Amino acid sequence: MRISQEEFERRYLAIRERMDKDGLDCLLIFGLADDFNRGNIRYITGSGRGGCCIFPLEGTPVLLISPLHATSHKLPKLIAALDLIELRQTSNPNEQALLELFHLDKGNKIGVVGMSCMSVPVHQMVTEKFGDRLMDASKVFESLRVVKSPEEVENIRIAASIADNVYIRLRELVRPGVSEYKIYGDVKKMIYEMGCEYSFDLIDAAGSTMNMSFYPTDDQLEADGTLFMEITPAYEGYYAQLPVTLPVGKYRPHVKDMVNAWDQADKAVRNILCPGNNISDIYHLLINTIHENGFKSPLRPGHSIGLDVLDFWSITESNKEVLKPGMTLAIHPCVMKEMGGDGCGMGYTYLITDVGYEKFSKIDLAEELLCI
Repeated sequence: MRISQEEFERRYLAIRERMDKDGLDCLLIFGLADDFNRGNIRYITGSGRGGCCIFPLEGTPVLLISPLHATSHKLPKLIAALDLIELRQTSNPNEQALLELFHLDKGNKIGVVGMSCMSVPVHQMVTEKFGDRLMDASKVFESLRVVKSPEEVENIRIAASIADNVYIRLRELVRPGVSEYKIYGDVKKMIYEMGCEYSFDLIDAAGSTMNMSFYPTDDQLEADGTLFMEITPAYEGYYAQLPVTLPVGKYRPHVKDMVNAWDQADKAVRNILCPGNNISDIYHLLINTIHENGFKSPLRPGHSIGLDVLDFWSITESNKEVLKPGMTLAIHPCVMKEMGGDGCGMGYTYLITDVGYEKFSKIDLAEELLCI
């Protein structure tokens, strides 16, 4: 479902309440058209192409856009909040961003969101002009984006159903000799045909290892090996994730033991997926359960997910973030004996509800795969 104008207006009001509290005249928001840095721009404009937006405490947000794109008949499809923002055509976005800030500046603080996406020339110019009045305002967006609205949740639910359909297709594809190119091509084709603009899909068909490549190679599925894949479609910009480790025939005994360890960890953690518990508690329960089964879990076991694949924070032992209704998490602990060796990576996307959790995927990986 396309995000409504009412939802964008709700977001604008919430952002401005935080800006007023923090004494901010405006926000300078940057994003990139990739899976980890497009979310802030899309949150206020509906555009997944990154760029620069100036968001004032009062008045209309301004999105900088090239003259070529400004004349495109596709703009209503590419920018969902088109009726609520002003497009500023420019062939020099660096200078234009500074001009917009000059116009909106009232002598208070200027917030920057997406500092790491800012170009060096822009950073130099705004620092020279505003100096210590500049502040990192990423927390303004983090506090709002990690808790999803009903419209956002519905898009993640649809993305999860697309991932389920991709999983069913993968089960049909998996057999010895099938190449990563074939698998990756089929997955991408299916995701796009089901209405997604983009997706983030890691793949590994080499033996039973987990190299988690962003791009396919000429590796082919091996008899009694595995296919590891993170299926991560984004529907209306909202990602859901379904990491899987599929057997090519049957799991080798030690790999099946790893899948069993993952299943125990996944089932254990559901007991604490409810409001009020800490993210660090999730981390410790996942890792300890896997260790008790004689394995290691050396990689990040999950993260918040939404308009970015990694929506601000990961599941770590030091993360004291408290679960709240509306949070969405991808939970996918890996199971290994050692780094670089055979491994298993599985998981689901979960929604924290008022009383517990909802698992978006309708697939039960353990039920389907452990009986093979």
